[in-house]
Amino acid sequence: MSGRLRGRSQRGMTLIEVVVALGIWGLMGTMVAGIMFSTIDTQESVLGLQARYHAGRVALDRMRKEITMTFVSLHQADDKRTRTVFNGDDHRLLFNTAANEPLARNTRQSDQLEVEYKVERVRNEDDKLVNALVRRVKYHIDDRPGSGGRREILVEGVKELEIAYFDKYRERWLNDWDVEVEDAPAMRAKLRQLQSLREQAEAVTDDENSGAAGVVVGAEADKQVDEAQAELIDGLVLPSRVKIRLVLEDPSDKETEHVMETQVEITMIEPLWY
Repeated sequence: MSGRLRGRSQRGMTLIEVVVALGIWGLMGTMVAGIMFSTIDTQESVLGLQARYHAGRVALDRMRKEITMTFVSLHQADDKRTRTVFNGDDHRLLFNTAANEPLARNTRQSDQLEVEYKVERVRNEDDKLVNALVRRVKYHIDDRPGSGGRREILVEGVKELEIAYFDKYRERWLNDWDVEVEDAPAMRAKLRQLQSLREQAEAVTDDENSGAAGVVVGAEADKQVDEAQAELIDGLVLPSRVKIRLVLEDPSDKETEHVMETQVEITMIEPLWY
């Protein structure tokens, strides 16, 4: 009996058993490889989405910093070598800002820039055509707003850039806002005339000899000056807030959208003219 068992144990595996074992091993290898490739694809997709989100956050932070310091100025030479603008619609924004921080010495740059943001069809570093948020910057203000400067891609895979502008006097959001200083010296002269009238009104109010009648006359004159000044600079006032909505495309699924939003408060909404 023991010899028979010993012979059977030394017989080895049959061909069928070998084929079955190989089949099982092959199936397990295929499953493991499938899981591994799926994990790699998922990881690449997640990393791609994270990179796009990061680029979107950096772009919105830059836009917020530059828009909050936007301005229009009436400090224009008689030869009109410079023109400040704030020109925006629901998909594009061109403006001047005082948010520049020169990073090197002797760059001949001030804190003032001309900046434009919009979505364009461009070629990326891999020579592929993509929809991207593009920033155009010009490190000096001249008499040709909207032209020249250097362009850079901030975010790829952008489906939409939506911008809205809040009018605090009419208390409503608008889809476009256009301010351009054409003749700053003339506008500045008119504002100085109004300032002189305001000082005269204040002098009448403060005059002790004018009595109550002088206070009434001075207050009415001051009110008229306020109304005239508001009407004069009405077309030069900036929105008090800007709302930005950036829609990103998922790198692994073009039908999936990821929305990023922010609002920016503009510090100086009236033109600089002092």
